[in-house]
Amino acid sequence: MTLVALFAVLAALGGSSGPPGACAHRGDVRFFPENTLPAFTSAVAKGAHMIEFDVYLTSDGVPIIIHDNTLDRTTNGTGNVTAYSLEELRTLDAGAWFDPKFAGTRIPTLQETLAVIPRYILCNVHLKSAPGLAAATTAVIAGEERLDQCVLACSIEQAAEARSVAPEIRICNMSERRRSLAEYVDATHRTNAAFLQVHHRTADGLAEQLARAREWGITANYFYADTPDDIRRVADAGAHYILTNDLDTCLAVLRNEFGVRPARHPVKAPATRKSTAPPSR
Repeated sequence: MTLVALFAVLAALGGSSGPPGACAHRGDVRFFPENTLPAFTSAVAKGAHMIEFDVYLTSDGVPIIIHDNTLDRTTNGTGNVTAYSLEELRTLDAGAWFDPKFAGTRIPTLQETLAVIPRYILCNVHLKSAPGLAAATTAVIAGEERLDQCVLACSIEQAAEARSVAPEIRICNMSERRRSLAEYVDATHRTNAAFLQVHHRTADGLAEQLARAREWGITANYFYADTPDDIRRVADAGAHYILTNDLDTCLAVLRNEFGVRPARHPVKAPATRKSTAPPSR
């Protein structure tokens, strides 16, 4: 059975189990500066099934892609990201810190990022901490008609803000994940989130807890696995998407040992729980 056919069967059954996929953490970061368009376009070309990126808000309310709350590590600027307008941030170099050949690379906007990621690749949209960020990000995603492609990795409070803009936005619960994995699975179920994202430091009983999540229709991401042994272990445990900083290795293990092909053509993703606001109490 082809991967396309397998996904179609799983969707028809309404389950969230299925072949594992590779999630390019901040893009193809082994070879390109993180959270930049070159890193994302390389991840697309190599066949990542999901791409993760981080979102902050400029001082004039534009969602942009950067991990840190300050500019110092990944640009030639200094200070807090949210203190600068988009026009000011456009003057900064976001590539030379990684390698001089990437000099001139800019901090991308969310809109620019969505434009280079085909709709058949899931977007793991990690919201950082900034007032109004969830609403602004959801507005862009809805405006670009990407609600079926994007999942917001965010806190319970940010999920409520996002759902006020688009109730159907899918949520990856990032609250309470530093507690026990069993408690995290329970919390994700209570908040009616479609995804969870296991942290490698709190992954005790991984296979058992992911099985519980599957019973509730929750899709499981895992942060993170870079070595063949770790990738194999996490895939065997039942994770759906494996966040990795070594996309080549992850794709190779999944292809050679699990029969998962790179994402080259549109495929129907495994069905996941529809994310809606939890009922009022």
